[in-house]
Amino acid sequence: MHLLFIYGTLLPGLRLQAQMQGARFVGAAELPGRLVDVGRYPGLIPGAGRVSGEVYAVDDVHLARLDAVEDMVPGDRAASQYWREVFTVVAGPLQGQSVQTYVYNQAVEGLTPIPHGDYRRYIREVGRDS
Repeated sequence: MHLLFIYGTLLPGLRLQAQMQGARFVGAAELPGRLVDVGRYPGLIPGAGRVSGEVYAVDDVHLARLDAVEDMVPGDRAASQYWREVFTVVAGPLQGQSVQTYVYNQAVEGLTPIPHGDYRRYIREVGRDS
């Protein structure tokens, strides 16, 4: 099993929540980094700041399916919109735990920052459907 941190449209109640069916919720968490608005979904950029989300346990088959959903081409970072990386949880009940998450793998110039790092809050604030 893999621990996967999700922070955007895969979250419960949002547009791609069905893709997480069969995953086991582990807990709320925060990772280091910042979010940007990519259009219909957010992108996580490693670095300063904090990103809020949830951690789920997923098996190999589920993870491979999510790689496709996130437009990650295994073994070819240059061809991938998102890339899966390992982070350490910085806040929440899983603090100190290593998890995987999808980082945005494209240019971020011109994208709107999500300063507080909480995608659910952001879509409420801007009045956008998930």
